[in-house]
Amino acid sequence: MNLIGYLCFCVFTLAAFVQGVQKCHGTPKMYNGKPCASTTNYHDGMQGACGCGDDKSDKQFDWSKSSWTAAANQHFFDSHNKHWCGEKCGVCVNLTTTGGFPSDGSHTAEGQSHVFMIVDLCPDVAPNLDWCAQTAAHPANKFGYAVHFDLENGVHQITQTLHWDNPEVTYEIVDCAHAHQADHKTPSPTNYHQCVCSHSAHGKK
Repeated sequence: MNLIGYLCFCVFTLAAFVQGVQKCHGTPKMYNGKPCASTTNYHDGMQGACGCGDDKSDKQFDWSKSSWTAAANQHFFDSHNKHWCGEKCGVCVNLTTTGGFPSDGSHTAEGQSHVFMIVDLCPDVAPNLDWCAQTAAHPANKFGYAVHFDLENGVHQITQTLHWDNPEVTYEIVDCAHAHQADHKTPSPTNYHQCVCSHSAHGKK
């Protein structure tokens, strides 16, 4: 490759990492016939909006900290805008990387699938506004996704075990019990039964 070609390649590569490379398209975004979502990761140590922790100390359960668990954007978490015991508490979603990523992320190989249980809310307030501020009137976030999952990284399971850096994913709701049998990193219905919202009319039984 000559110097000009090399420089062009470098500029193109840099532009891709600055702008991101999204494989999902349309409204709402889809890939391989499945709906898409953006992802980030977090850890705050608290029981979260599904009550998966000690109610007095507000400290999350160990399994919630170390397993495949996630917070969902407000509009997906509950269609009535509830901040506690939303409709999606205890629901499991199979997330599969597309190989794409928004501008705030980096490449992750396509086809990596893991099942996460929703145990928390990603509220539509700062610093989450770029990711989690979807509403009925404005159904997409800054990066064009109707759904966002903030993945629990309490023992670095996202950044060091999976090496995920905000990948674009497809998602589908799946059975938690079957997913737990296949991979014990996915919480079981027995785990979720420890959460406050498992006993609430607003949480999944």
